[in-house]
Amino acid sequence: MTICRNCGVGLEDSAKHCPLCRASVSLEPEAEAIRKTAYPEHVLDPEDFLRLSPEQRRRIFIEIYTVCTAMACVVVAAIELVLDKRIAWSLYPIASLCYLYLLVCAPVMLGRRRSALYAVLAPATLLFILALDVLDGPRAWFMPLGAPIVLLLEGVALASIELIARAKRKGVNAIAIALLGVATLCVGLELIIDARAAAAISLGWSVVVAITCVPIAGLLFWLHYRITGQASIAKIFRV
Repeated sequence: MTICRNCGVGLEDSAKHCPLCRASVSLEPEAEAIRKTAYPEHVLDPEDFLRLSPEQRRRIFIEIYTVCTAMACVVVAAIELVLDKRIAWSLYPIASLCYLYLLVCAPVMLGRRRSALYAVLAPATLLFILALDVLDGPRAWFMPLGAPIVLLLEGVALASIELIARAKRKGVNAIAIALLGVATLCVGLELIIDARAAAAISLGWSVVVAITCVPIAGLLFWLHYRITGQASIAKIFRV
């Protein structure tokens, strides 16, 4: 709507003069050009603000998850302060939330840099187990049980992941590698537990697990490299 410059009366767009003061209506050149333009030169699309780069999405996710984790820790500590007037049992969930924060945010921040991811998560797991032992009272089980089991688990997991990732052709060989990892883990666990609990080491249940997993892994390796490497299963069985 056009406004008269003399009396401030609203005029129709097609009016040439003001009916009240009879003053001529003249638009500014820029206003006249905008009025006669069928479409604006640039349209602001609300979806433009939602098109974020992967780096921006990672930063937003980490920021939101950090705030949520901090709020959860504060709430847990506040509940114990209100109920028991001290901080004791709330340290367990707080330590677990902090460890979970590293497990979630480290892959997001480091991406596909596996070596950096291992360098962060491996010590973090040991520190988490040590923190639980410290909170539990005198450090009694971290060195004889906690640390060896965590190191064994991390070593088996790291070796399995690297072997699967470096395989040129992935298939049932990944399952075979995982089965060998499970067998190794079970044997190592029984060795560690027997060394702590018994005077003599005697393998029992872990041998049963290994005897079950190793032949199946061997069969899968044979199928992957000997059979499926030369022809597909569909062609072999005429499917």
